[in-house]
Amino acid sequence: MELRRLLLRTLPLLAGCLLGQCLPYLIPQPGVSLHLFWLPGPLLLGWLLSLPLHQWREALVAATAGSLLALLLVPAAAYAQVLTSLGEFSMVAMFAWALVRWQQQRPLLEGYRDLTLFLLMGCVLLPLCCAWWYALANGARISSVQDLRGLALGHAVSYLLVVPAVYNLGRCFRSPQRRQGWHLNAAALASVLLALLVLLWTVDWRDGVVTPLLSLAPVPILVWALIVFGVAGASVGMLLVAALGSVLGQYGLGPFGFWSPERNLLTAQTWTIGTGLALLFLGALSDQKMSSRIKLHRAYQRLGEVTGRMLVVQEEERTRIARDLHDDINQSLAAISIRMSALRHQLPDRERPIVTELQDQLLAVSNDIRSISHELHPSILRFTGLASALDAFCNKRNARGSLRLCCSIDCAPRLGEDSELSVFRIVQEALNNVDRHARASVADVRINVQGNDVVLRVDDDGVGMSSSGSTRAPGLGLISMEERARLLGGSLQVSQSPLGGTRIEVRFPVPGTRPQAAAAQ
Repeated sequence: MELRRLLLRTLPLLAGCLLGQCLPYLIPQPGVSLHLFWLPGPLLLGWLLSLPLHQWREALVAATAGSLLALLLVPAAAYAQVLTSLGEFSMVAMFAWALVRWQQQRPLLEGYRDLTLFLLMGCVLLPLCCAWWYALANGARISSVQDLRGLALGHAVSYLLVVPAVYNLGRCFRSPQRRQGWHLNAAALASVLLALLVLLWTVDWRDGVVTPLLSLAPVPILVWALIVFGVAGASVGMLLVAALGSVLGQYGLGPFGFWSPERNLLTAQTWTIGTGLALLFLGALSDQKMSSRIKLHRAYQRLGEVTGRMLVVQEEERTRIARDLHDDINQSLAAISIRMSALRHQLPDRERPIVTELQDQLLAVSNDIRSISHELHPSILRFTGLASALDAFCNKRNARGSLRLCCSIDCAPRLGEDSELSVFRIVQEALNNVDRHARASVADVRINVQGNDVVLRVDDDGVGMSSSGSTRAPGLGLISMEERARLLGGSLQVSQSPLGGTRIEVRFPVPGTRPQAAAAQ
């Protein structure tokens, strides 16, 4: 298992560096002596920034192995080229370490200050150092300042495009919340849009006014990718669009194909830098919102876990109190009643009614304690099931109060002791809310099975929920019902009832039919 994880972490980087070393020799580039994009260094930087420090050695070994394999697979890849890459990897590791030290557990491309630092270090200083090192190792190919400037600009564009794409893809694979927009329909639509862009850019537009406007065509696609796929999708889209524009420009096609190949490449790189910077800062704003939503979701999950544990502790405490009331206090009252019966037979006849009256009061107190004990922990659930327990509860409420309850229970499967207790508590809390707030005369409790779901509805004919009430924070009773519904694997909804008051509806899957994804959550 550990070897499998190691291969998953290193093989993509090894293959990427190998491909990056071979591409300049496998793809013809008419009129340009330097590569359009440089993949190994930016790929390694993005990979290092997305990994913890203790896994950096594995990434560096994989990148080095990929570069060395290029000597065997592509003989044209000169020794100096590989030596240049190894030196660049050393500089990449140093710059990555400096960025991580500055980052201090914060997302790298999320804050504007951190993003500015990355642009200065990763897209200005590092490309300049790489161009200088490349000039030293390949002096024969770098014959002028113009070549050195073009090399530095090519490295800057490569780092600007590849590093955010690799880094954000790594964050997406580690966080399922960042992949919410990733589905088959969106991917198919993205492919169609990219194909339309390729078709639009490969047409030979003779009109000199229309062709420059084609450079604006990818902007809506990139914004759409940012909205649907997040920063990772926008970064990958920007990388694909920039590569497409640069390659087509070398063949005189697209919005960057008007002049010589060198000037076309310079135009494409300038457009890429401007659009890439704008997209990065726009993505930082989107990433901040996404991080806030993820933090809120995690806080809600922790709150739900704490509330769930609190409900469990509450039930345990209720059970203990109910047992103490029933077994200890009621037994003590029964013993007192027996002693009073013995005392009554020893008293004169004229004093016996007083003792009898005290015994009747003692019996009423004992019945009240028994009723409280059963409400604290309905033991009838364990022996007869939810339907009988709710029916007995409704009958008892009808006998002692003015609220008339109608119970209709159609729940064929046994839900399990914990689930039935949660449903019972939801009904109990909902009816308590009706008693306290609704000023209702009739309440209707219905439980039935609809497909694979159990549906509980509690309706009343009370005053309902006022329009201003929806803006107030929910009470503890409603929070408790929502949490119990969540523990059941379902949800709770509050709406207007057909009776004129409020409807509490809880819908949850029948045990045994719950999807695996929902159960895992």
